[in-house]
Amino acid sequence: MKNLQVLGCLLVLLVQSLYAGVAGEGEYKLVKKDEVISLYERWIPDGQGEQVREIKAVFTVRADVDAVISLLTDQTKGKEWNINARKYNVLHAGSRTSWITYTRYSIPWPVGDQDCCLSYSVQKDLSKSLTGSIHFESVVNNQFPVTEDVTRITGTKGKWQLEDAGNGQMRVSYFVSTNRSKKVPRWISDPIVRNNLFTTMSSFRTLLEKQK
Repeated sequence: MKNLQVLGCLLVLLVQSLYAGVAGEGEYKLVKKDEVISLYERWIPDGQGEQVREIKAVFTVRADVDAVISLLTDQTKGKEWNINARKYNVLHAGSRTSWITYTRYSIPWPVGDQDCCLSYSVQKDLSKSLTGSIHFESVVNNQFPVTEDVTRITGTKGKWQLEDAGNGQMRVSYFVSTNRSKKVPRWISDPIVRNNLFTTMSSFRTLLEKQK
């Protein structure tokens, strides 16, 4: 009888912990921060029964929407702010509101080299220079084919949300999620993902302010 009571208590605790996990789904958790940048993450369903990581980086900068577009489309500066980037190519679509980028990353073992091809589109209020959004997602382009020696990052989607923060400052919220890689366990990949993105956002912000 005593064993049955103990088992019953364990089952109750298990159900409670499972319920707590479901209740907390969708909530961002702060994982890294300094005086200017905050990095959050959460795990969300991808519609195919898998959980994928969504990261949000938030910072303010003395810049505007056009400055963000200029930096994202500047092929000469792509490797300066993209940590571990070996290549950064931009295909312009004839306007400043849509383009494609290809980035190849040189990442040490156990992750290995990765690349991604992204399509960008801009939504902008012409009357507000500090407000707009830039959406991006994975795209297939025959100029950047998948190769055997590099792992293609797939299922990427996200956006740069840009808002007027007052006093000439713009609040930047960067969101991104990708298909989950099962090659490397999370206890190894988590610190790499966080540190790389944090450094990337810090470098991007620094370059943005230099353009003013």
